[in-house]
Amino acid sequence: MKGLTHAVILDDHQLFADSFALLLQRFGAFDVVSSFSKADKFFDFLQSFGNQKLCIFLDYYLPETNGLSLLSDIKRINKQAKIIFITSAIAPNVIRNILQYRPNGILSKSAGIQDLVKCVETVEGGRAYVDPQFEPFLMQRSERTATLTPREIELLKHFAQGNSIAETATKTFLSPHTVVAHRRKMMAKANVQTIAQMLTYARDNELI
Repeated sequence: MKGLTHAVILDDHQLFADSFALLLQRFGAFDVVSSFSKADKFFDFLQSFGNQKLCIFLDYYLPETNGLSLLSDIKRINKQAKIIFITSAIAPNVIRNILQYRPNGILSKSAGIQDLVKCVETVEGGRAYVDPQFEPFLMQRSERTATLTPREIELLKHFAQGNSIAETATKTFLSPHTVVAHRRKMMAKANVQTIAQMLTYARDNELI
């Protein structure tokens, strides 16, 4: 690797984050690898690192949010960052939703070392990488699923935890009116009538 010498991992499972960091170090692609299981610690690192070249391995499923909802903040802090989603998701609709936001790469957590090597080399070369494991079912035609925004998915995770509109508004720094508007919009997209139906829809499609 000539340009990318530093990597950072954000995954809420500390054991995976640390083990993946060790794998990257053994692979020798990066001079320094840091791992985090908490988003606030991860962003503290980004702020201190500055706008230098950096490869970020980002989990999709995170507590109370998802990796997509962090993209705009990451890009604002470090415009040179290369972002690779590494995920256990296998639902085509989830993968399509991730790809819609144009990350530099997406890699399955069940990928082999050769796939990891190819992913890093492809991204380093300025091209996007999609794990070959995702390609067969991405090509399949399936029933159209509503595309939810990162904010909508974040709010759904709060509702799934039993939080009220007021509690969700407080935790996401939104007004209750805005939370209600988001909820109404996502329910219309999914063509459901109740929040319980919306949560079932989201779980069935592995969106949360």
